Amino acid sequence: MNLTIKITYAGNLPQQLKNLLAQAYQREFSWDKMIYAESQWFVIGTLDQELAGQVGILQREISVDGQPLQVGGIHGVITEPEHRGQGIASALMGRAVDFIWNQLNLPYGLLTCNPRLETFYQKLGWKTVKGPCVFEQPDGPRSCGGLTMVVECGEQAWPEGRIDLCGLPW
Repeated sequence: MNLTIKITYAGNLPQQLKNLLAQAYQREFSWDKMIYAESQWFVIGTLDQELAGQVGILQREISVDGQPLQVGGIHGVITEPEHRGQGIASALMGRAVDFIWNQLNLPYGLLTCNPRLETFYQKLGWKTVKGPCVFEQPDGPRSCGGLTMVVECGEQAWPEGRIDLCGLPW
């Protein structure tokens, strides 16, 4: 496998690639009717110049127990169906965490996910944190129905308490 991984600012994506990313997202998450924040960067994996997977990243100031905290949010982790089981999502997530820590200089990555994905993310160094985790939707605030997981990029431990994403979820 010759996986090429690039991180690209969302505003610099060529239209054809934007369309491919959007099609993959629609295919995987069409069942989810919530409104999400847009990713600011994309970690894109290609095999032989064809899309193999993607991870969205955004930077956000959230609050934990009322205290502001900068995080790198992970959104829309997708491996194309024909490339699953090859470690692509793991490789993309590794680059995403590296980007959050070394390029964005943020102390934490944060994601929400279906509980069935907990083991996958734990193997990559993420840990499940207690919430509750709340976010905005057009019809008002909501609580996260899945898991909230963080990766500590530095030596700072994740604080305990109520997590407010201070806007739309990702």
